[in-house]
Amino acid sequence: MSRPRGQVASLLLLVVVVAVGASLLSCGINDYCITCETGDAGADGASVTQDGGDGPTVDAGPCVPSGFEVCDGKDNDCNGVVDEGALPGVGEACGTDEGECTTGTRQCSAGALRCSGVTPVAEQCDNKDNDCDSRVDEGDPGGGAACGSDLGECVAGQSRCVAGVLECLGAIGVPGQVAESCDGKDNDCDGEFDEGLDNLGSCGITEQGECALGTLRCNGGVTSCSGDVGPTFELCDALDQDCDGDPSNGYDLMGDPRNCGTCGTACSLPRSIATCAGGACAVGACDTGYFDNNGVANDGCEYGPCTYQGPQEACNQIDDDCDGQIDESLVNPPSCETDGACAGATAACTASGWRCVYGPDVSVDASGVIVPETTCDGLDNDCDGQVDEAHPQKGTSCDDGLLGVCASSGTFVCNAMDPGGPVMCYVTHAGQPAGAEQCDALDNDCDGVVDDGAELGGLPGQEWTALGTVQMMTYEASRPDASAASSGAAGSTVCSRAGVQPWTNVTHAQAQAACSSVGARLCSEQEWHRACAAVAGTAYPVVEPAANNGQVFLEAEDFASRATGTAGSVVRAWVPDQAPAGYSGIGALRASPNTGAAVARASADPQSPRIDFPINFTTAGNHYVWVRMYGPNNADDDVHVGINGALPGAASMSLDASSNTGWIWMRTAAIPVAATGVSYVSIWMSTDGVKVDAIVVTRSTSTTAPTVTLAGAGGAWAFATSPGTYQATTCNGDDYDTDAGAAGDQDDILPAGSLADCRAVSGAGSVFDLSGNVREWTAARTPGANPIRGGTSNNTATGISCGLAFTLASDSFFFPNVGFRCCR
Repeated sequence: MSRPRGQVASLLLLVVVVAVGASLLSCGINDYCITCETGDAGADGASVTQDGGDGPTVDAGPCVPSGFEVCDGKDNDCNGVVDEGALPGVGEACGTDEGECTTGTRQCSAGALRCSGVTPVAEQCDNKDNDCDSRVDEGDPGGGAACGSDLGECVAGQSRCVAGVLECLGAIGVPGQVAESCDGKDNDCDGEFDEGLDNLGSCGITEQGECALGTLRCNGGVTSCSGDVGPTFELCDALDQDCDGDPSNGYDLMGDPRNCGTCGTACSLPRSIATCAGGACAVGACDTGYFDNNGVANDGCEYGPCTYQGPQEACNQIDDDCDGQIDESLVNPPSCETDGACAGATAACTASGWRCVYGPDVSVDASGVIVPETTCDGLDNDCDGQVDEAHPQKGTSCDDGLLGVCASSGTFVCNAMDPGGPVMCYVTHAGQPAGAEQCDALDNDCDGVVDDGAELGGLPGQEWTALGTVQMMTYEASRPDASAASSGAAGSTVCSRAGVQPWTNVTHAQAQAACSSVGARLCSEQEWHRACAAVAGTAYPVVEPAANNGQVFLEAEDFASRATGTAGSVVRAWVPDQAPAGYSGIGALRASPNTGAAVARASADPQSPRIDFPINFTTAGNHYVWVRMYGPNNADDDVHVGINGALPGAASMSLDASSNTGWIWMRTAAIPVAATGVSYVSIWMSTDGVKVDAIVVTRSTSTTAPTVTLAGAGGAWAFATSPGTYQATTCNGDDYDTDAGAAGDQDDILPAGSLADCRAVSGAGSVFDLSGNVREWTAARTPGANPIRGGTSNNTATGISCGLAFTLASDSFFFPNVGFRCCR
């Protein structure tokens, strides 16, 4: 049974004490030691005796008490017994449970208080806390000593405690682990190098014939073969000197030039290295510069001297292949130029080498090199892929120095009468006489300025049609360089020209700028619609009839001027309207947008849109204004009426059509006109969405609605005849096939004025293509709300009608079928 290390130590100490005590006591012969020698029982040096009783007792010698008995191996109380009874400290708890230690109680052993538990000992490398300090293997116990070997290729390491085990770290190699090899090193780390390598086996080539194998030994770190005998030149004898297993000499009398046919017969031929073939001497190889061309052995290599250049003969008047012939069977002649006049050239071998044979239009120098061409003949005389390059002007433009359309132009060409001389100008475009400047991107009057005067808008090609006091472009606007096939690219001015493609792909702002460049503007919707419908406008100011019951009748859409109104972020305007039916003239006006808003009389300026009609009043005093309005419900049916921009102060001067349905006439109360002369009758929106068709101004006090004959709506389409009846192929709409010969319906855009009857007749003039072909920008209703009128080549009858007015586009919009025309 094993004991704790602490107990073992205590027992050892007790044995020692007992042994010492036994050596200090001198007992008699009796077994119970009754007559033992005595000593000091109570102080240092006191003697005690061991009888056969229970324990040590004090002998009869003197004892000096020193106090209570304590654990110190002495009889402190002189009672003849050492360390007896209840001793101080004995039984108290002691020790620790850390690491490998255990707690216990203090016991008196061999004169000292000792703990019965396991006590700390020096730390060992065992992955345990031997010294009970809460750390394991600290301080590298047992480590630090050198380990391994420093002999030979080995390198010693150092012992280190790793995971409870002493390991040798850093050591390289273990003695005896690696076998010794022949390299001048101590591979097995035994203090010797290359030992035991005196016989590494047999070596050599063979043991046949006169040959012998040797022994492979290690000398100086490398192996060498010792004692071997290798093959030697075979002699004509009975020994196998070449060790090939043939002891019968091994000589080839049929093929050995030193023993050809018989031993000792050596072959020797002129200017050659002789061989033996079939027991007879033959030419094996010729001396340098000599050749065996005849195949006869006796004369050796009879042809020479000759310098061999290779198997292929070259064109050089030399026998390159040393066959006795010169420049025969030539191959790979040099490439000759084949471009231009060199086509068909071939190479020939001449006394001066290869030469290319060219035709009569190619010149070469004495070396056969092609001379650069100098003539102008339409040929590539120097075969460099360029024709007449000595004349760089050839093919470039030339003219007679005149300006504009007057200039004759052409191309520089060769002078057939003088090919070596300078090129001449061949006129391909003859100039024309100067004429009046036109809007066509040309300098027609030959003054060096293109389209000069176009900014005034009066050039031929800037065609206008008079519509009362307004002029409108006769044709859709076009770029000055437009043609029948292209809309052109120039934007220096704007034209109105028949037979060319319209100017499209243009924004509203760009169209307005183009019109401004010729002192014009985009046409208003009112102007555009009247032109399309061939309805004459009103000449303002209108003169009031002299009679008291006289009337001034005005179409609302024929206003003299209008203004928008702004309330917060909403901008309102009077815009064209063709619904419902029953309106007079070419349409009515509607206050847009319709948001359900109403504007009080006091806020009408600036929140409500306004239309103005100038009248030359012949009589001052009270006047009445009748307004034909649309009143379908209790909303969208109120306007304010005033004169000279001043709103009336009385509510009766505002009109409300809410009590009626359909188109009705409503009359204001009396509005005083202060003086004769021109004053403006104005109508403001009261509720948005309200529609106004016509007005009548009169001095008559009658409350009977006007019975004037309402003006007609004019033509529904811009047709020269019967504009009120749709004609499928009169204008370029969807029903007109621009290429009847092609399959399907082609809806291309035509050059302006292509269809003679697609025109609105206005007096003595006409305006073309208002219906179809391309849509046209008109003046903005409100900022960013830009109307497009007229339809395009793929629109149906309704789409190309004069009255269609619902299409609006933003400032950034442009499209290939949207163009414009200008008014001024």
